[in-house]
Amino acid sequence: MIFNEEQSMLQDTVRAFVQEHAPVADLRAVRANASGPSYNLELWNQLVELGLPAVALPEDDGGLGFGYMGLLAVLLETGKTIMASPLVSSVAAATSLIQLAGTDDQKSRWLPQLTSGEMTATVAVQEGRHYSLPAVDTQLIDGQLNGSKSMVMDLPEADLLIVIAKTAEGKLAAAVLESSKAEFDAQRYSLMDGRKYSDLTFTQTNVLPNNVLGEGVDRTAEIEQALDIATVATAAEMVGGAESLIERTVQHLNDREQFDVKLATFQALQHRCAEMYCQLELVKSAVFSAFARLDRGKDIHKAASQVKALANDYYQHISNEAVQMHGGMGVTDELDVGLYLKRSRVCNQLFGDAAYHRQRYASALGL
Repeated sequence: MIFNEEQSMLQDTVRAFVQEHAPVADLRAVRANASGPSYNLELWNQLVELGLPAVALPEDDGGLGFGYMGLLAVLLETGKTIMASPLVSSVAAATSLIQLAGTDDQKSRWLPQLTSGEMTATVAVQEGRHYSLPAVDTQLIDGQLNGSKSMVMDLPEADLLIVIAKTAEGKLAAAVLESSKAEFDAQRYSLMDGRKYSDLTFTQTNVLPNNVLGEGVDRTAEIEQALDIATVATAAEMVGGAESLIERTVQHLNDREQFDVKLATFQALQHRCAEMYCQLELVKSAVFSAFARLDRGKDIHKAASQVKALANDYYQHISNEAVQMHGGMGVTDELDVGLYLKRSRVCNQLFGDAAYHRQRYASALGL
């Protein structure tokens, strides 16, 4: 799988921008400001000027028409510097959800503002310690939300909060709230990757009928597809991070000497790097395949679980190996590789861990 000419040019543009304006030091600055925003707002505004919020959607919906492969090109590059941004929460998850599940009126109300960058959105799905869509227990009955959500990304910056809940009939529903006006309790915190998340509690939170995506029509399939898009988008960022780790590790082995010999000359370390590279190429191929299926209008239910399970396993293993091959300084905060390891651990939990996705994949096969 390769990008077309336009997508390759987009990737080159984003790569140059990220290298100049969004090094890992930017994440360190976000982490250091515990009460500050979830990401660098000035940096996000610059990404908006590049048109990234509109990259995946077709032109008929106000997008740029690069397709989901265009979004993949972006995420691979932002993942390389573990850049904090609402690309997954707003562009991949929320925007896709509105585009797939919303009525024409709902799409015309929200998509132009999302694709222009005038507003951002996020999605609240997970409940408790582990992500599981079948286990969603938040209730949307008679226009009121009751329940709780955990690990919600990019609040309070998100203008819209889309809450996944169950209806009285047990179907999935997506309720759109204005995060600054809706009544709910929020507890904000930072995780080991330096990013900020929120746990939310809803108690008889009012939802207008025209703020439920689909307005009474069952949108379960569309909700699942949108969350699968968010899942493979997370995996794409993980692939970018893993690729950067391999590059950093190989460079370190070529620079570092032991007993007056370059570490890169030791065959055992060469074998470990080769294994890391093979794992990267396997998961990268799976990610490319999933995004290509999206652009062909195909369901990615099984592909999303395959991709996320591989990304969870391989990003964790590659980050472990990178830290070990950097020696004792690999675990210090001064060295960036440790930040990638921490990011890999949090990414494992976002939109489902490896065990969840293996079980989901097996169920899809009827096993």
